[in-house]
Amino acid sequence: MKAIIVDDELHCREVLRILLEMYCPEVEILKECEDGFIALDAIGNLQPDLVFMDIEMPGMNAFDTLQKLTEINFHIIFTTAYDQYAIKAIKFSALDYLLKPIDADELMAAVGKAEQQIQPTQLQQVQQLQHHLQQPEEDFKLIISNAEGSFFIPPAEIIYCEGRNNYTHFFLTRDRKIVCGKTLKEYENILCSHGFLRIHKSLLANMQFIERFSSSRTAVVLKDSTVLEVSRRRKEEVMNALFNR
Repeated sequence: MKAIIVDDELHCREVLRILLEMYCPEVEILKECEDGFIALDAIGNLQPDLVFMDIEMPGMNAFDTLQKLTEINFHIIFTTAYDQYAIKAIKFSALDYLLKPIDADELMAAVGKAEQQIQPTQLQQVQQLQHHLQQPEEDFKLIISNAEGSFFIPPAEIIYCEGRNNYTHFFLTRDRKIVCGKTLKEYENILCSHGFLRIHKSLLANMQFIERFSSSRTAVVLKDSTVLEVSRRRKEEVMNALFNR
């Protein structure tokens, strides 16, 4: 794979290059770029398969750089020292990252994943990530995209989510419903940090809408009287979460 390294810190570029030479000989480093302006020229001229890109750079950060491209036809692996909330946002956008200081095993895993992926990084994924990172966690809105467009929904308006095959059905306040082509698992990690509870392999419920636990039904009853089944293997976890909220 032909690769470009983009990072404003010389030490970080050198460490990544050495690790790639030692552990990922299948990666050919075409150029090391110290800012987004140089990276744009390198991407246009060299047509890399893979770009390692630091998120925060002076002058033009990773998002400013990528937004100037008409298309992204390569894989992106972000290198970052961001906190855990930002890491969750990166994962949710289905993008790969390496946390600084970079670990050799994680580097090999990320490169191997990029090699196996047929479709390169999508511009929409980058836009979603930028949206998540630019807002404070308390102002977080979930981006739900389907054929109708992209919906920005506060977690407080999501009553519960139901996974059906490779689709997720969102049941919202004011009798609204949105369906999108992502699995429930893709939403679990980020929503569970906003008061959601996995009660069944196909159900993710917002705890603020749960009124009571029904032992006779092994289910939770919502404020609107909707009954959602709780799987037996999750019963104890659900009860502990509800009684200790």
